[in-house]
Parts: sequence; structure tokens; C-alpha cells
Amino acid sequence: MQVKFDVEYPKKSVRCVLTSKGGSSDTPAPDLIFTHGAGGTLDSDAIVNFVEGFASSGLAVLCFQGNMNLQSRIKMFKTVIESQEEHISVMSAGGRSMGARAAILAAPAGTSHYVLVSYPLHTDKQVRDDVLLELPESAKVIFISGDRDSMCEISRLDAVRERMQCQTWRVVVEDANHGMTLKPKAGTKPVGLKTGEVVASWMQGHCLNDGREGKISWNEEAKRADWSGWHDSE
Repeated sequence: MQVKFDVEYPKKSVRCVLTSKGGSSDTPAPDLIFTHGAGGTLDSDAIVNFVEGFASSGLAVLCFQGNMNLQSRIKMFKTVIESQEEHISVMSAGGRSMGARAAILAAPAGTSHYVLVSYPLHTDKQVRDDVLLELPESAKVIFISGDRDSMCEISRLDAVRERMQCQTWRVVVEDANHGMTLKPKAGTKPVGLKTGEVVASWMQGHCLNDGREGKISWNEEAKRADWSGWHDSE
């Protein structure tokens, strides 16, 4: 089930879509507020696949459309959060790529979960680890990163995770690039759905007594996305 609405914002409104499994006549409160990357939209494959997988778990996700400017996206994120505050008991925020950066910078104190998909950790000259290192000890953070993502090498991400104050989990998507596109491309949608499912399960606390690392891979022979389950680092 999808509910589309606009949130008032200076000069123009923010387009929002609340996606849930359905089955109730009442519109659910969002369990996660999420936004796309700099060059993406709400209709980008990476967003559509993640959202569908996440909502299939029974949780609701609110996504909003932003622009390519980080500071503007942060302001939009805060506006959307404020519009939902009376409905939300526990705040969870996330996004993919630049949207993940905006989520960290916009989320209010006390935010419980951060969902960071394709976090753009580094460029050739810059490492964007400062906001990660400033997250409070009480937060829980999950990273979803492709092992072909040129903006987030897994070894560099793990080095940053070791320095973070809060608890972190990391999911590696095998053969995925920064846009969560796979080789072969046939695996892109099933694997994208699986990332959403895994994040929803994590938010529901199903892994708290397990390890903090896992892998999603495309099984070409069986034509399915496989999840390794949570395990400790090797």
C-alpha cells in the first residue's frame, strides 16, 4: 500500500510516499524516514527495490523527493521529520548515498536507528567520516555497501566502524556497485528486495544476539538472492 502526500516547504512542497504492507484501513506511522541519492528519484531502481523489500516485512517507510544540494536536502529532511513527529514514538532515519549523509545531519537527538545505504565514505581527496564518528553511543547504525562501490571500500569502512562510538552492523552486497546495480543485472531487483528485508529485520531487533556482519549475493543457478545471516567478522 502506498500513500502519497506533500509536506509544506518554502517555495514548494516536498513530495512524500509512505509505503507499507497494507491490510489496515488506517495509515501507519513510518518506522523509517528515508531519502534517495543526489542524482536519484523516488522511482530509481535502488529506492523502489529497497522500499518494496522493507515494507514486505510489515514495517512502513516514508520516502521523500529531494534535490542534489546537500544543505537543501538536510532542511527538507528536517521538515519531513517535523511533519511526522506526533506520529512517531522512536525515530529512525536513513538514505542512500548523499541521502545517507543528509539523514545523519538532519536526524534529531535520540534517533535510534540509522540506515546508511551506499554511504559515500570517500572520494579521491576526502574521507567523510566525521559525522559518523560523532554519532552517539546510544545509536544503532547499519551500512549496506556493494563490494564494487568505488566510494566505499569495505576495508576503509571497517576501519571507520572500529573508531565509531555506537554499535554498527555491515552488510556487503556482492558484485554491486554504488548504485546497487549488479553483474549480472538480473540479480539487481531480487538483491535490492533482500537488502530492504534484511534492514527491516535488523530494525525489529532480530539480530541483536548475533554477529554484526553479513553478505547478500545473487545465486545465478537458483535465480535468487541469498542472505548469509549475521556472523562475527572473519
